[in-house]
Amino acid sequence: MEQDSQNLIFLIGLYVLMFFIIYSVVAWLGKILIRKLGKKDKQTGVYITAEEYDKEISELEKRIKELEKIISKQADKDCDCAEVAGKRAEKKSVKAVKANQYDQSVGLDRPDRLAEHDRLPQSAQPSPQTYFLPPPSPEGIFHEAFSQPRIGRTVYQMTTIDGNNGTFIFYEDRDALATAIISISQIVKTVCRVENNKNAPRNIINVKEGQVVREGNSWRVAEKATVRFE
Repeated sequence: MEQDSQNLIFLIGLYVLMFFIIYSVVAWLGKILIRKLGKKDKQTGVYITAEEYDKEISELEKRIKELEKIISKQADKDCDCAEVAGKRAEKKSVKAVKANQYDQSVGLDRPDRLAEHDRLPQSAQPSPQTYFLPPPSPEGIFHEAFSQPRIGRTVYQMTTIDGNNGTFIFYEDRDALATAIISISQIVKTVCRVENNKNAPRNIINVKEGQVVREGNSWRVAEKATVRFE
């Protein structure tokens, strides 16, 4: 608003200055005309008639009006330019305020909050979920998954992130080993490749994770795990 007031005062001053210049020019031309007419009267002894005087005055007034129109158009043009500039400045100011409000709302105006904001996508990633699996079916499918290990029922441990795909390993526990030994061909070899095969292993060591895919409420083995008997 202060900038618009300064532009308006400047335009008014410019208009007054131009009017003063036009008035001075007209007065100067009038004096020259009068002097010429006086000289002509002295030389010829002929006086100017009222009609001729009115005609000269009319021409001068006509020129004054034309100059006033030019000045008025220029002033209007300057006003329009000042108004457009004011609107642009106002829009920039509004955008700056909105941007500042957004930065404050999300904490981008503080360096510590900015670092936290940059880390947000990583922290928003889902954390892995761990489940415990019973002995598989002959087809290599785990029909159940427990959130906690169950004695005599838990043989494998599964980890999943998206709830549809996961990895599994042999659950390294004495109870799981005792359950697996009951039927190594059914419980272990159905879903695992075995290294250093023994008939009665004292321990089962994980070598490589297996892959499972969810099918309804069950998990089907897509790739066998690898274990070693000791």
